[in-house]
Amino acid sequence: MKKINFLKAGIISLSFMAFLYIGTSCEKVKDMAEFDISYTLPDAHFTIDSVDYLPKAEQLLVEEVMTLNVDSIIAKHDLDGIGETQFEYVTLEVESPAWVTFSWLNSARVTVSAQGLSETQVAAVTSVSGDGRSVNLQLSNTNVSSTISTGSFVLRVYGDITPPLPAANIGLVLKSKIKMTVQPV
Repeated sequence: MKKINFLKAGIISLSFMAFLYIGTSCEKVKDMAEFDISYTLPDAHFTIDSVDYLPKAEQLLVEEVMTLNVDSIIAKHDLDGIGETQFEYVTLEVESPAWVTFSWLNSARVTVSAQGLSETQVAAVTSVSGDGRSVNLQLSNTNVSSTISTGSFVLRVYGDITPPLPAANIGLVLKSKIKMTVQPV
């Protein structure tokens, strides 16, 4: 009788271990099948006018509506869906005039938001080299998949400026790229 109970217990234990192994193996296969898709967002070109910027702690420099057709990305790559999404880089550059640098910019930050969702900071820089014409913002590694999956979202650039600006009008461009982790069907 004890021999049979040990045999039953052994078979049940082996079956349970095999089930656990198969279950974790499927997850490992899913994890291995994941891959990243990078998407360069359209450049946001904007001009700031020296008349509009008086000394303040922080000001909205630009608000740009971005559209990302997540459904077409899913269909194009035959995906189950889009998982974690983060910004890969965010860069602010002076376009014009050619002689202007960022000597007037103390700090900057970039946020994203969508209808019904709160504004989320994705990148910032707290000290800007005054002799440069380009600033790479440090990423906050925030998952923004819920924000971008709405289809259109708002990208905002805030800046702390020390007037006077070196030119009456300064042309700027914000360049950014996102990375989406996805799983095939």
